[in-house]
Amino acid sequence: MKLRQYEKSELTKERILEAAVDEFAEKGFYGARVDAIAEASGINKRMLYAHFESKEKLYAKVLLIAYEWIAARERECMVEDEDPIDAIKGFVNMTFDFLLENPKFIRLLMWENLNRAVSIPKDELVKLKEPTFEYIRQKIRLGKKLGTVRESVDEHQIVLSVMSFAFAYFSNAHTMSALMDRNLTSREDVLRRSEFISDMIVKYLEA
Repeated sequence: MKLRQYEKSELTKERILEAAVDEFAEKGFYGARVDAIAEASGINKRMLYAHFESKEKLYAKVLLIAYEWIAARERECMVEDEDPIDAIKGFVNMTFDFLLENPKFIRLLMWENLNRAVSIPKDELVKLKEPTFEYIRQKIRLGKKLGTVRESVDEHQIVLSVMSFAFAYFSNAHTMSALMDRNLTSREDVLRRSEFISDMIVKYLEA
């Protein structure tokens, strides 16, 4: 393939993926329509299938892209010589910031959880997320060695808490906003929740 043809092909893929992210985030896998994705990306359906073969493969690629977004932000937080407690707190705060800025990520994962994660490209995601999990585990081990983290702390539970507390907040934000009669997705409320969760985890960690 000539360079110009390659560049054109890559641009077409980008347009398809942008349209697919919007469609799948809004309607989930079963509600999304390939026709709508093709139309939004300015190509015909035959061309879409030439690039991605099937709706299932396109959807799996969209899920992978969503995780690549957050993995890129997580890599920015991986500071080798940072204090363990500060590192964990920073990861919690970063996750809240990311989810506030990326509502499509939340919707994509909510749809996939409803479908019991049957479409998620597991092997690729494990490879993508393992550096993040290992970084947090290493910080906990270092904190134990330094005497700033309790020896009884379960690394797995901390990784799970860091990853899930923020997502649970955003996945329930609209219903809880209605019940509490306040906008829990406002930056002020998100910051308040982020600080509360990070402080709670830190208090649990501290020796």
